[in-house]
Amino acid sequence: MDDLLSGLPKEIPAASLPRAYLRITRELLELNAKFDPENVNYETVDSALEDLLRIRIERGDEQAPFQLGQVFFEKNDYKLAWNYFRLAVEKYNDPRAKYQMGVMLYDNLVEPEQAEEFKKPQTEACRLFEEITQLKFGPQHPVGQRQLVYHAAYNLGRAYHQGFGVYPSSEKALGYFLLAANDGDRNACIYAQTALGYLYSGPGLRDLEKAFYWHTEACGNGSVESQLFYVQIHFKQGALGVHVPCYGLGENKSWTIALICLSEAANRGSLYAKASLVYYYYKRKMFTNAAALANKIIYFEEDAECHSAEYLRNFQLRAKAMACFIYARCLHQGLGIKEDRERAMELYAKSIQFDAVLACCYQRMAQNDEL
Repeated sequence: MDDLLSGLPKEIPAASLPRAYLRITRELLELNAKFDPENVNYETVDSALEDLLRIRIERGDEQAPFQLGQVFFEKNDYKLAWNYFRLAVEKYNDPRAKYQMGVMLYDNLVEPEQAEEFKKPQTEACRLFEEITQLKFGPQHPVGQRQLVYHAAYNLGRAYHQGFGVYPSSEKALGYFLLAANDGDRNACIYAQTALGYLYSGPGLRDLEKAFYWHTEACGNGSVESQLFYVQIHFKQGALGVHVPCYGLGENKSWTIALICLSEAANRGSLYAKASLVYYYYKRKMFTNAAALANKIIYFEEDAECHSAEYLRNFQLRAKAMACFIYARCLHQGLGIKEDRERAMELYAKSIQFDAVLACCYQRMAQNDEL
């Protein structure tokens, strides 16, 4: 579980805009669409929304091109998404569409024939993000521009952190992340607040007081990843060497707080939190719970049930490794489940495939009776 104290990984994603489907009920009511409740499905609803937005585009609705582009973006139909985002920018100079074009260019989501005019897609993406950070926001300006500015600043911080489209610069990355985080504002970019927590906990900018501050802000604003930082604290009470309000409350209190944090993060869809719950159950000798939850995680399919913004992919791989190893331990010793040593050996091997370092660490812990 030391990933949370090793700094900010390179593979962080773009900050995403609110999903278009959150507005789907209102849009369909405006269409006066009626569906048979027993036969309604995503395809019929999608088709109705797309038809509605196409009609609005033909009527000159300034919002519709971006909205339809966003629908296709969320369906991973990037070719159509790009076409509608581009229409929104060229015809209406829609900053939301410009932002999404930047995201698509940066993450190489644009079809080759559509990206031919851009010699360096990531550089063009950074140029678009720079333009967006210059937007003004406030009561007299369009709603949502504040969020776009913070999200664009986060993506520029991401670019300088990764060194794509710009020369890598830890100083500039930190500056843009701080701009995007806006002192922990709930309406700022929560991705940036979490990123700052990781940056300050890593070896390069190690300042654990600041790391705790930013994870506190992000956690309060709904970040699953920062919630896991709290779990790390309570699993290893006192290891950070900084003052945390709950320190000194005793082992039982620390485990209780860890369980609360994990449960909240797991309910938000974090696979890593679910795997950490498996570890918690196993350490507390709740073997039936540990085995049942671990079994579910092993057969988890990406995007099938995980609704979190869990943006560090190595967390998901580590989650599966944790679940495989602990489930194997349960099967090996018949803890909370019928003994099956053959299956246990298969899962030990699978754990190594997902995360060899963690599997070796758990093996040493098991040999020393620490697991």
